[in-house]
Amino acid sequence: MRNQLKPLTLQNKLRKSFVVFVLLGAATLMGMLLDAEAQIAFMSGSFKNPEIYVMGSNGKNLRQLTHHELYDADPTWSPDGTQIAFESERAGFFFDIFVITIDGKEPINLTQHLSDDNGPAWSPDGKQIAFSSFRDGNPELYVMNADGRNPTRLTDHPGADIYPAWSPDGKQIAFESTRIFGSDIFVMNADGTNIRRVTTSRFWDTEPAWSPDGTQIAFASWRDKIWDIYTINVDGKAETNLTNSRSDEKHPTWSPDGQRIAYSSKRNGLYGIYVMNADGNGVVAIAEGLQLALHPTWSPKPLAVSPKRKSSILWGALKIEK
Repeated sequence: MRNQLKPLTLQNKLRKSFVVFVLLGAATLMGMLLDAEAQIAFMSGSFKNPEIYVMGSNGKNLRQLTHHELYDADPTWSPDGTQIAFESERAGFFFDIFVITIDGKEPINLTQHLSDDNGPAWSPDGKQIAFSSFRDGNPELYVMNADGRNPTRLTDHPGADIYPAWSPDGKQIAFESTRIFGSDIFVMNADGTNIRRVTTSRFWDTEPAWSPDGTQIAFASWRDKIWDIYTINVDGKAETNLTNSRSDEKHPTWSPDGQRIAYSSKRNGLYGIYVMNADGNGVVAIAEGLQLALHPTWSPKPLAVSPKRKSSILWGALKIEK
């Protein structure tokens, strides 16, 4: 029997070592992916003094990110998940756009303008932030570099243009506008051209959020004297009421895989954060009992981190030669 065994050549040793390396690397990678839990940021506190909080998508590990006596609201994640942009009046009488790292270091004021700047939205490549601003007399949409430089006006209309939301490919921006009766959801190119209307309800449609695959937009709509969460195809077709609730439901945000939607709900008297399947079923409360919980925003899809380079990259596939 011993004579039938093939000699363990150097080539075989290297091949076996390589197989072990690949298996260990794959196991390590899977562990990193499982540990990299998606998070949800939101605002909570009194209406006069909300703060930014972060928790796991299951409602666990709640922690307060901002600590200030003035208004902090409307958080949005950077694409790499390391920073959160938000609006705040901490700099004075007007609202500005601030950025804070997720470890809670001192926020940086990006706009520093003598007008209200609201509703930041990070571009998918992380290079720009869209926001609405009153600096030209009424709410218009602007875009600036992620460091606050080069603010550029995108819209110019007597109606209010607010709540920008980037498409996953970064080529378009959805937003709410009162340029037609009530407010509707519109979509334009990222440079402000080719504006087109998506919803036509003649009521109030607000707070658009793109699905991760770019085919749908979730939004809140006030119809029948109640706020509900709807989805609609980007071409304006297949509008669907997901919540059909007897209480106000607002501020939708998609999970990174597009399977779930988090939102604010007042079904138990105070606004809390809930999660449902993308078809409206399977509603689960993940943040209740707080004084106030509004404007959830889901963190980007977690990526594996190479321990050698310590950068957010997904390791490439390895091939074993025979």
